[in-house]
Amino acid sequence: MSLDATRIPRNARIAIIGAGPAGLSAAWFLEKHGFENVTVLEKLGRVGGLCKSITIKGMSYDLGANYLTWAYEETLKIADEVGADTYKELPYTSIEVNEEGTSARYRPIEEAVLYNPLTKKKIPFYSFMWTAIRYFFIRLGLSDVIDCPDYLAKINKRTHPELCKSFRDWLVDNDLDDLTSLLEFPITIMGYGQLRHIATPYALRYMSPKTFFPMVAPHIPLIGPILEIFLPWPRRFITGFQRLWERVAWRTNVRQNIKIKSIKRNESGTDAPFVIDFDYLQQELNTVEAAPGTMHFDYLVMACPLTQDIYDQLNLKRTPGEAIFDRIHVHPYCMTTYWVDDMDMPQPIAPVLPLSPLGKPWAVARQFQHKGNKFTQFYTRTRESQTIEEMNEDERNVKEEVKKLIGLLGGKIDDTHSRWHSYDRFTYFQHVEVEDIADGFYEKLAELQGKDRTFYVGGATDFELVEPIVQHSKHLVEKHFVGD
Repeated sequence: MSLDATRIPRNARIAIIGAGPAGLSAAWFLEKHGFENVTVLEKLGRVGGLCKSITIKGMSYDLGANYLTWAYEETLKIADEVGADTYKELPYTSIEVNEEGTSARYRPIEEAVLYNPLTKKKIPFYSFMWTAIRYFFIRLGLSDVIDCPDYLAKINKRTHPELCKSFRDWLVDNDLDDLTSLLEFPITIMGYGQLRHIATPYALRYMSPKTFFPMVAPHIPLIGPILEIFLPWPRRFITGFQRLWERVAWRTNVRQNIKIKSIKRNESGTDAPFVIDFDYLQQELNTVEAAPGTMHFDYLVMACPLTQDIYDQLNLKRTPGEAIFDRIHVHPYCMTTYWVDDMDMPQPIAPVLPLSPLGKPWAVARQFQHKGNKFTQFYTRTRESQTIEEMNEDERNVKEEVKKLIGLLGGKIDDTHSRWHSYDRFTYFQHVEVEDIADGFYEKLAELQGKDRTFYVGGATDFELVEPIVQHSKHLVEKHFVGD
């Protein structure tokens, strides 16, 4: 369908709730197709969602989303257009902590992944490489199923029963479990859950051929070093991942510091199907105060978590169809940072392998060490605590475990008042259980798109990773708004 015959009028008033990658990419693609009345409402004083970056003395650090892989095609197209430059990151190392938790050491990532935690045995190198090659071609054969933005809606126990299982079971069934330690790094350590829990479609979407191949190619005997030269992955944004979305926000209509008081669906009225009441910050000389506002919209795009607590915060009543969102779970994930002296790292990022128990650091990262940086990031997955007391307890425990690991690695925290220390606990990885995918959860979610003039983008609609989210936003705009 041509752009002169869009399914939804170009002058429609469209509200997008949330200025993370989902909301901003949806606004970006809508405006690319000529929709001019798009407004993004963000509760925070910054954009980017889980893409959070800080800059200290001219160096930018990612405290949320970080790496770009070969698979980030749509994201890199946007980056190229807005002028967000990237650089190639150095290879990985790893950290081994002994069973008693009394010592730790760095060791090459190749050594760490040559261990199968399921069988408790070391893996011969050539056996490992053969398994990696087999995974690559099996995954390549699934591209028609997995590598499309609406793939989850097409997977259930009728269409693909072989995928309706945990990723660990899928690996075992395909005799690929020798890759367990390798895959625990990007999947489990980065917050997506144990391989025995995460559903296979999510993991396969993440571990695409273009993401997986650069992970193993540098280690192929004889030709690996040559391949590493010609494979410029992974990459990072020079000014941080959040700054990409700031550049996108400059070209769209984003309103920050918006505290939504209510979203009302006016089902009987065509003049204003949605009425949004909110408070926004207004400066009066040296005083910042909340001022009330009201806006009217024709369509609503939910680019925020779809969990009940968010609907409660927005004072938005769920429709009967939206009751399926009760099936959505999240993983709390923590980023703790300290300025650490006397702890030189061989490489910029080091997963802890074998995996430590929940609540202990799972990875350590330090960018720009060669420029004298000692600002260090620690990744930790915590329990799904509910109360303020539980969350405060988790914060204390996380910081204590981080400090223990720093000590084991010979480091010392610099408490100078000018040093930046931080702690963030993110709502991460919206997902459903394997059984829900088998029962057609995503097919039902796809059927909701556009009902009651409401659309859904973000981590709940695809795998919670920037590139799949951006691809899904583009797909939704082209299918439901443009009608292409």
